[in-house]
Amino acid sequence: MDISIVYNKISEDLRVPLTPGAVSTIVKEGNDVYFLKGAGTASGFSDREYELKGAKIAYTEEEICKRGDLIISVTPLPYDFLAMIKRGATVMSFQHLAVASEKYLDLLLEREITSIGFEVISDERGELVIEAATGEIAGALGVQIAASYLQTNKGGRGILLGGAPGIEPANVLIIGAGSVGRSAARTASALGARVLIIDRNVEKLRLVEDTIGKSVSTGFSSTHGIAEWIKNADVVIGAVYLKGAKSPIVVKEEMVKTMKKGSVIIDLSIDQGGCVETSRPTTLSNPVFEKFGVVHYCVPNIPSLAARASSQALSHALFPYIVEIGNTGDGYLKSIPSLARGTYTYKGKITMKVLADLFNRKYTPIEEIV
Repeated sequence: MDISIVYNKISEDLRVPLTPGAVSTIVKEGNDVYFLKGAGTASGFSDREYELKGAKIAYTEEEICKRGDLIISVTPLPYDFLAMIKRGATVMSFQHLAVASEKYLDLLLEREITSIGFEVISDERGELVIEAATGEIAGALGVQIAASYLQTNKGGRGILLGGAPGIEPANVLIIGAGSVGRSAARTASALGARVLIIDRNVEKLRLVEDTIGKSVSTGFSSTHGIAEWIKNADVVIGAVYLKGAKSPIVVKEEMVKTMKKGSVIIDLSIDQGGCVETSRPTTLSNPVFEKFGVVHYCVPNIPSLAARASSQALSHALFPYIVEIGNTGDGYLKSIPSLARGTYTYKGKITMKVLADLFNRKYTPIEEIV
């Protein structure tokens, strides 16, 4: 199989989906791998490293898009890229189609592109295997960033996340106890913060207590509860995620107005639209804005700040699937149920129900057409 590794130069994302070591294994399995020049530079992987592992360097976006039967990226491919790839090709990346335009979805369908989202690939237990790998990094980074923006010179309250002798630590409220939220809770607790993590899934809260212990408090998420807890929070980390869907707004504007001046919101749900009503997407080059005296950090591709570690985590989780696709050939969706569960579109049909409902389109179960 011809596999193309690309990156979106305009997305500010610094990651690459496969490391040179992973490419070596894929090539040894009999696949041709084409690598867009410079795609790994920000992650600390040179073109030469990829060449030594068997990849072929492509010098233009058009060349690499037309080469691959399977196109792999970290961020969603730009609209112009979709128009250049082979009809019927497979695209794998963080797709986030719930917040994509209808025009983008129409092009996927018109060109019969198989669109597989890293964020919705799940195992038989429903665990989001790729999302978890990078989500843990996002959660840890979110806490580091919050600690930084609590500083006086960055508009924060001028307090330490973990406190100091005779000085109370910061209060951190984490909304969502999935892999992202648990990672944030673990990091914040280790730094000495007073942490409360909330969710509506009691099993997830039980997992927090089992894996982190009593150093982190847990609570059942409700509108009334959030409205009360948020008043005392120095940091709010939004980590709400519904598979394939837009994130629900759980922090209303009126709640943000009650927060302390100089407190910090880190909306890690912004990839899927955000879970805080006052959030809007920001960028790595311009990451924050202030609303009602509260610092908002809403960068969608936050794991890119640890580009090498994030690329390694993504590659470790992803490359076994790529090897299996290459070995299986055209029938891979039937042979790899995890990928089938992560497929948004296939042969001109929408195969993710939540996406079809969102755009008011016809839904076709993937099992009916593979």
